Order: sequence, then structure tokens, then C-alpha cells
Amino acid sequence: MAMITDEYRRLNRLAHEDPAYGTTAHIHAELVQSVIDRAGAADLLDYGCGKQTLRGAVRGVEYRGYDPALPGMDARPEAADVVYCGDVMEHVEEQFTDAVLADVVGLARKAAIFVICCAPGARKLADGKPAHRNVHPPDYWRAKLAALGALEEHPGIAKKPEVRIIVWK
Repeated sequence: MAMITDEYRRLNRLAHEDPAYGTTAHIHAELVQSVIDRAGAADLLDYGCGKQTLRGAVRGVEYRGYDPALPGMDARPEAADVVYCGDVMEHVEEQFTDAVLADVVGLARKAAIFVICCAPGARKLADGKPAHRNVHPPDYWRAKLAALGALEEHPGIAKKPEVRIIVWK
């Protein structure tokens, strides 16, 4: 099942050449660690891992990263007890929204953590279009995620509106 076009993968690969792109996961480490601990997780999949800043910010689990735009990180991931998908969904091409949400939750054995920005971003990709191509209000994401499992929502911590939702399996 397709979840990204080849052209969009290329555009994101170029964006990742910027050392500042894909570096925010660690700011959600406290939430991720709490889910790891409560789930008794042995492994964590960072889905859309970017620069993998979450790797050194959590403990007690085997960390694995996956990012379809990064060579070496783009192989089909294996399931994990907890899957973190942070600052990814607003970048997903809209036609693949449901497929990516289902993939993330399907890879999670115990819980999937979503952090989703609900506002346009300033960054443009090489095609001149916004990097945030899939921007929707919080209720849109809540409804999509509620169809996939039991939700636990946490307050946003970013300057822009965001949802931080755990889908428990």
C-alpha cells in the first residue's frame, strides 16, 4: 500500500539536508517515556524519525527509527510495543492520511503516540509549497484516531496548536 509518492519522498529527502529539519522529537520524551513505562514496553519505533533526537532521550527500550525519506532508515519497519509518530502527520500527503494512521497504529502492539501540529508551518519544500500539507483542526485528528483505538489526550506543549494523543490498543 502506497503511503508516499516518489516525488514527495524526494522533496523530503532534500528538506532533511537541513540540519535543523526533523529535530524536535526529544521535546516529547517525557510523554513517550511515560507510555513506555506504563505499557511495560520492550521496544519503541520512532515513525518518521528524522534526525532521531528521541533516541537518546528515552531509556529502558530498544529504539528503532523509520523515515521513508531517509536512505538507510526507509526499510519497512517491524512492529514495536510503542510507536511514536511525532510531527509527521501534518507532512503526510492528504490522500495517504488514513493509510499512514492505520500503518502507525497497526505497527503498535500496545500503544501509538501521535503529536500532530494543527497549524501551517513557515517551511517550504523545494517545490515552493508548504511542508505542512495536511493541516486540520484538533477535532479532525481526534475523530480519525478515535476510530483506531482508545484515546488518551495530553495538553500540547508547542507554541502552535497541536494534539498529543495516545491510541491504546
